[in-house]
Amino acid sequence: MSDHEASSAAQDSDVVNEGVVDESTKDDSTLREVPDASLDYFGADFDVAGLVRRLKDEDIVVPRFDDEDEEDYETEIDPFQRAKVWSNARMETFIESLLLGWPVPSIFLVVESDERYLVLDGQQRLTALRHFFEGFYPNGQPFILQNVVKHLKKKSYDSLSRPEKRKLDNTFIQATVVQPKGTGGANAVYSLFGRLNSGGVTLTPQEVRVALYMGDATEWIRELNRDVSWRALFGKKSPRLKDHELILRSLALRETLSGMKNKWPTGLDAGTYSPPMAGFLNAFLSRNRNLESLNKEELGEAFSTACRLLVESNSNALRYQKTINAAHVDAVLASMMELCLEGAAPDSQHIKKAIQELRENVTYRGCVTRSTSHSDSVRERLRIAYLTLGGSASE
Repeated sequence: MSDHEASSAAQDSDVVNEGVVDESTKDDSTLREVPDASLDYFGADFDVAGLVRRLKDEDIVVPRFDDEDEEDYETEIDPFQRAKVWSNARMETFIESLLLGWPVPSIFLVVESDERYLVLDGQQRLTALRHFFEGFYPNGQPFILQNVVKHLKKKSYDSLSRPEKRKLDNTFIQATVVQPKGTGGANAVYSLFGRLNSGGVTLTPQEVRVALYMGDATEWIRELNRDVSWRALFGKKSPRLKDHELILRSLALRETLSGMKNKWPTGLDAGTYSPPMAGFLNAFLSRNRNLESLNKEELGEAFSTACRLLVESNSNALRYQKTINAAHVDAVLASMMELCLEGAAPDSQHIKKAIQELRENVTYRGCVTRSTSHSDSVRERLRIAYLTLGGSASE
């Protein structure tokens, strides 16, 4: 399956997402199929006690991306359902259903390369189970059943009768297990993530991406997202990870810019970039998942320096027509990082003048407002931003 085909199943918002303008999403909206050839499916029944054990051993992993959560794995439990953690009452209802032998929804798991299971759908149910077995709600209060049938009131897992405990431990929960196959497997799972929507709100591509490609790279982007200067440029943290995605875009397109500089003035090769943007970002995270081929320290310093210099020039430097514009952000930030890596970072006065020139450049305006994931638009806005900010056309 091509990147174009795989990228569009989980879409960004159409034009404005949390005040972020991103026209590239329009270019990724045509193909939405998930090819069966890239995925295997099979049903499995897991006993409750076995599920809880696997969760504790991290053989079943609930992915996380809540940037505000600095606690250990045990409390990082809000990856996909847009409603926050289930209320105590809802957790109790789920446990009560199991104890009464009532049917509960199945879960979706995907087999990772290290044979662990990644939770696609069902994290709230699994989290409720784990907390009940451990005896405490997520807020630290004792997990004692209250709003349940009379014979279960005031019971914890430890105070269940032996038959009740045995019944719960041995209750089976159905699961659909997804096994990616071949080179298209990861992208097919990415598409499937976007279609599983038990929380009632469509997932953004970055939410799906962070779950599917979780690893050193996504953790590093979380760290970069806390940079003081970046926060001054972007604003408050995005609950849907749009700030994470813009950092990822800038890192990935910095690599593209570096690869295409020597092709100027013709610029016939757009470096490593190929549309659509979502597929391009997936590929970047996939090959750099463990940061094996990236210099984290060098790139991190370039990112931090670029953000600091942009703030010093104008805290609105990444805004285009008063709004954070994704294409403007990736062009300016990628260019600034590349200049920092070259040891040619411009001073604040030059940056201020350059940003104004970019805003007045008619060609650049078209590249950041129309068909922004098209190769020509990406190549041209990177070229214009880099040269305007002080880069050289020949190396």
